[in-house]
Amino acid sequence: MQAVLRITAFAAILASCTTFPKLDAAVSDAARRADYPQLVPADELLGKRTQVRLTETTGQTLLARAARLQARARILRNIPTIDDETRSRIASRLRRLGG
Repeated sequence: MQAVLRITAFAAILASCTTFPKLDAAVSDAARRADYPQLVPADELLGKRTQVRLTETTGQTLLARAARLQARARILRNIPTIDDETRSRIASRLRRLGG
């Protein structure tokens, strides 16, 4: 068991030494110069959340959304390849479904 923990710790140390150039390049200079965010207690954050309320139409809305997603999935399943013409047909069909 201790050998596994040692190997895991060693792997974690090696991973922390790795550089990620694409990730580093994604951070803007403004973000690099920005101050660290202010830390606040979790209770304050949780107290500010809004209550989500279900309405009489929530169930109907979700069922309609599920039906649209299933229709989109059927369309996508029936298309064997995606070339430019096919991509255009997919987009057209999905627009008709409101997607």
